[in-house]
Amino acid sequence: MEIRYFGQKPKNLGENTLMMGWLPQNDLLGHPNVKAFVSHCGMNGVFEAIYHGVPVVGFPFYGDQFDIMTRVQAKGMGILMDWSTVKEEDLYQAVVTVISDPSYRKAAKLISALHLDRPMHALNRTVYWLEYILRHEGAPYLRPAVYDLSLYEYFCLDILALLLLCLAGVGFVLYKSLAWCRRKGASPVYQNGSCVKGHFTEEKKLQ
Repeated sequence: MEIRYFGQKPKNLGENTLMMGWLPQNDLLGHPNVKAFVSHCGMNGVFEAIYHGVPVVGFPFYGDQFDIMTRVQAKGMGILMDWSTVKEEDLYQAVVTVISDPSYRKAAKLISALHLDRPMHALNRTVYWLEYILRHEGAPYLRPAVYDLSLYEYFCLDILALLLLCLAGVGFVLYKSLAWCRRKGASPVYQNGSCVKGHFTEEKKLQ
């Protein structure tokens, strides 16, 4: 077993475990003796595992790592672990399960085959499109129209301004409507009465 690790070696480290500060990860995953890959579920590492058909035991920490490992587990290619609660026996059991259960290796090989089934190699496709652009003098018709948009069009500021204007208009109409309703429903007007501390003494009133 080889582990990328920085720091002091644990006292209970097994004799068959090699700890290094840097490892050629892609080359190791391509070795036929590799049975499982314990990873933090970064995009590059998972793609390398998919490429070589290696099951994954994942410990996502942040960002897109949770989504990536959730998808890997949903495809039956690995086991998702919670780094904040995992114990030594949990990690051991997960690694043993991934190695001993052939369904994980089978799923990894299937996804690898789907990933590698392409009309041409990625490098050949890159060369083709470079030559295509050179043959057609830059292929200006492939240039996205978004580059010709102004700043306010690119960020849809004109649409945003229109929406804000509509909201302001609706708010103004509601405000005026409420003000009119308050005036309409105000206290009746009294005639020939006297007011003491805000109260009218006469009962005669005009509706």
